[in-house]
Amino acid sequence: MPIHDVGYRRWDGRAGSPRFRWAVIAGAGIRMVWRSHWLRRMLLFSWLPTAYLAFGLFVYEQALKRPTGQPALVAALRNLPNSDVAINALIADPAGSHHAVWSLMMLSFFRYSQGTLMVLLVGLIAPSLIARDFRSRAFLLYFSRPLSPLEYILGKAMVLWCYLAAITVLPAMALYVLSVLLSPDISVVAHTWDLPGRILVASAVLMIPTTALALCFSSMTTESRYAGFAWFSLWILGWAAYANLSKVGASRQWSMISLYHMLGRVQNWVFGMTENVNDVAPAATLLVIVTLGSLVILVSRVYAPMRM
Repeated sequence: MPIHDVGYRRWDGRAGSPRFRWAVIAGAGIRMVWRSHWLRRMLLFSWLPTAYLAFGLFVYEQALKRPTGQPALVAALRNLPNSDVAINALIADPAGSHHAVWSLMMLSFFRYSQGTLMVLLVGLIAPSLIARDFRSRAFLLYFSRPLSPLEYILGKAMVLWCYLAAITVLPAMALYVLSVLLSPDISVVAHTWDLPGRILVASAVLMIPTTALALCFSSMTTESRYAGFAWFSLWILGWAAYANLSKVGASRQWSMISLYHMLGRVQNWVFGMTENVNDVAPAATLLVIVTLGSLVILVSRVYAPMRM
């Protein structure tokens, strides 16, 4: 049966801006990842620490009204790592300790519950983002369009940033707003106005190096399970090496072999739990090196098919 009228046809759609080509890749990746039931459970679970810490801040606000409850509050804060600044502020000036105590709570939120969830979330999403395209030759379809490799990388990175923001920025901002609402006096905003900015910076510290590294692993293989193995091995071995070596030497010295503890040292400085720049400079420098090195490998791997 003959086929007629197979020439060009009029397209009635609306062309998007060339500056947002990466958004098409990001949108498709976000929708595809959202199909995972494990991901949805993980996102739901990521909000549970918000309620726990909000209750802790509520107890803190109530303890400030009762001088007899402040020693118990100091004892409770001693159970949190890096709590010296908050404890000293609480002892010196209980009424003016909001910034230090809230910063400590935010740091604990990023370091422990969300830090662990970040490793699991990225390990669930990232390994297949680029490896699947290399295995299925989908990059041939991508780059047959007016799409640059950098736009392709940005689109893939936005998939991770979207879900990482959902477990870091959004819950932390909600925790801050909830803490303000639970406070007896709205003037607490004057003492903690910079915390939303610190939350954004701490989130960037968490998201940028981990995204670059995870996409680098994904680009180095066509099998996503190998990229996932490399990702989890890096975190588990780094943590285990730090835990064992810190028993025979200064823990701060050995934190440089663990990516998790390097992120913690930088976030510790972001939230003001340490003011010693020399203490955070080595960790920040290594994170920059890891990020730039991962980006160099990632860009070269994505550009490789274009040179064939």
